[in-house]
Amino acid sequence: MAVVKLSHQRVARDTSMDIVLNRSGGVPVRDQIMAQLELKILAGEFAHGQRLPSVRSLARRLKVHHNTVSAAYQDLEAAGHVELRKGAGVFVRRAGPSALADARGLDEMIRMALHTAFHQGYTGPEIRAAVERWLAAAPPDRVLVIDPSREMGELLLHEIRHGLQLAASAMSLEELSRDPAALSGALALSLPYHVERIRALAPGAAIEELTLEVSQEQRKAILALPTGSIVLVVSHSPTVLPFASVFIRSLRGDEVHVEARLLGASREWKRVASAADLIFADSLSVEAARRTGHRRVREVRVVSPSSLERLKGALRVVTPRRKGKP
Repeated sequence: MAVVKLSHQRVARDTSMDIVLNRSGGVPVRDQIMAQLELKILAGEFAHGQRLPSVRSLARRLKVHHNTVSAAYQDLEAAGHVELRKGAGVFVRRAGPSALADARGLDEMIRMALHTAFHQGYTGPEIRAAVERWLAAAPPDRVLVIDPSREMGELLLHEIRHGLQLAASAMSLEELSRDPAALSGALALSLPYHVERIRALAPGAAIEELTLEVSQEQRKAILALPTGSIVLVVSHSPTVLPFASVFIRSLRGDEVHVEARLLGASREWKRVASAADLIFADSLSVEAARRTGHRRVREVRVVSPSSLERLKGALRVVTPRRKGKP
């Protein structure tokens, strides 16, 4: 198992990152690199717009083939986390409006927005119409959680409702494709993987990303397990299970055995629970896991605390309404 520390110089503060590679755990090195970089980007350990190490530089430091790093970066780009700029490098994708946070005053914010709009090919009348529409906008009257998976949408919705103490509802991408106007006047919440498709279906919609995060306490709990331990992951959503499995195996490889089960498959996971050394359960599964009487049940939140704090401010953002909508 190799621990590699990478230092990044082109940032405002000194940032270091640990990547743990286990070459005998059965998880492809490409997937380990991608999963760990993805978590760090989602957790905010890299700033939006920050340049990541070059393919060859990272490959040398990790002692892997450069094609492996290149493939991991391509996976990150496909997931919407980074931008590969030919001849310039790999950059953490900017999250739209948050890039204006560096603007010095309102005039500069407007100038940056107009410059971007003109650069993207929009005409003066188109920009003027959009500005007038936004000036007539109001705070969101609804919050919609959007995800392709019904179960993942339900899990995200549960955490949003309890974390922010507000009424919200969920819809699938398929439902949104049939009724894009549903986002008129609403604030859409989604994982980063689906934001671009939502924007394509409902241009101009107000969208906030929900970021995933594995807490330091959970990482420490995994690393502290004796070799040969069994870790059980129970989730309401099938989307969570492979993500959790890859993450745990990237930390411990074949030193621990990971079993990932859906909450609905109660007979399966309850049989495993009796032998498990540690159980991770999401917020919709944790009560059922605790009822087994197991002494080491840890609740895993899909939406990070930092996302919830950011969303509190986002709820004050204005949202455009289509004509004919109240």
